[in-house]
Amino acid sequence: MSALTLLTRGESIAFLILALVALGSTYKMVTSRLITHAALFMALSFTAVAGVFLLLEAEFVAAIQILIYTGAITTMILFAIMLSGLAEIRKDRETRGPLWMKSDPLVLVVGGIFAAFMCYIYAAANLPEAITPESLPTVKAIGSALFTKYVIPFEVASILLLIAMVGAIILTAKEAE
Repeated sequence: MSALTLLTRGESIAFLILALVALGSTYKMVTSRLITHAALFMALSFTAVAGVFLLLEAEFVAAIQILIYTGAITTMILFAIMLSGLAEIRKDRETRGPLWMKSDPLVLVVGGIFAAFMCYIYAAANLPEAITPESLPTVKAIGSALFTKYVIPFEVASILLLIAMVGAIILTAKEAE
């Protein structure tokens, strides 16, 4: 068995594990009874997708997936949970609890139909040949531009996110009292 075959087999096993984690956590996200658990399963799903990007040798896209989706979007959803009243969340959970338990097979059927449709689209698509790595910008070039040419917008965005986080914590603390 050659090293290339072993590498391909290892990549296939890694992909299958990441795909199962992504699918399982997405299913648990949709069917979770607690909204905080759903947000954490969403973060796990985003992280598994970032792992798939790493297998595709798209390190920058994987890093952005972790930073933006796993970090920022999940944090935003957790802030929304914190800012909404706990009584509203409990009331909403009581009204929809039995409905989700009854619709688990429906979620699987709709997910299966969607997966079959995506497989059909992939099989029918005329995908272009591989792009040469020389034509793509490197992570070093993107990082250099981010911290030289675009340093002010980058810092302004980080300050705005920090202000939003502190504001959410203050508003949540006031509601708790």
